[in-house]
Amino acid sequence: MLALYDLAKKASVRANAVLPVLLGSSACGCAAYLAGLCLAGRSGAWTVLTGEIVALAAAKSLIVATSWVFTFQALRTLPISIATPIRASAPALVFVAAFLLYGEVPGPVQAVGMLAVFGGYFVFSWAGRHEGIDFFRNRAVWCAIAGACCSAVSSIWDKYIFQVRGVNVEAAQLVFQVGLVAIYALLLVLQRRFAPQTCPRFTWRWTIPLVGVLLAGADWLYFKGLAIPGVPISVASLMRRFSVVITFVLGARFFHETNLARKALALAVILAGIVLLCL
Repeated sequence: MLALYDLAKKASVRANAVLPVLLGSSACGCAAYLAGLCLAGRSGAWTVLTGEIVALAAAKSLIVATSWVFTFQALRTLPISIATPIRASAPALVFVAAFLLYGEVPGPVQAVGMLAVFGGYFVFSWAGRHEGIDFFRNRAVWCAIAGACCSAVSSIWDKYIFQVRGVNVEAAQLVFQVGLVAIYALLLVLQRRFAPQTCPRFTWRWTIPLVGVLLAGADWLYFKGLAIPGVPISVASLMRRFSVVITFVLGARFFHETNLARKALALAVILAGIVLLCL
């Protein structure tokens, strides 16, 4: 689901206005999630809402909204075969944070894995130069890296919500989905009001609803897995990122991207690091 989400995201935001895409996809994802709760007979999720759940999930919405704004800005111009693997390296940052905050101590092999993930950045730098992309001076690249950092913060917050505080998954995701719509609506209003010159032309595409629907389903499965006691967030975050393999192969085909051999090498280095992190 995450691989298809990445493809729909690239198709939706390429040469398009970012905030309207984010608002439209989030609204569709929220509607799909509410419909799913009703069909599953769990429409009463709102009845277990507490101030604690609302506060925790609202903070999650803010973190994810920030991550998506950076990531979608990067996807507007970067090839998907570069932008998606950068985001896939977020688990290395999660490992560092999990060690500092939750005592999930990496072993020597996992330490090598983290070095491999970061080494993948330098291989991508080499690959990007062949397409005229100065990897460490390109604004879109730094947006992708910032999005990956926010994604790592989001993963750490997920463990705190579902394992440390043990909140109800359906109720938390309900607030999270509604919170995203509210944040993007507010950002779009502020942009149109105070910086209309920064609003690119928006084009509606049928992939926009797919972005929200696919992510809502993937998040529900991820939250359910993470709510199981004892599941390490460092491993759970890694498993989510293996979708990058499907995204890389299909994205290169659908968007007719070039320089794939060098990018595949960089991706292989990152995936090798992820495998070592799992050991």
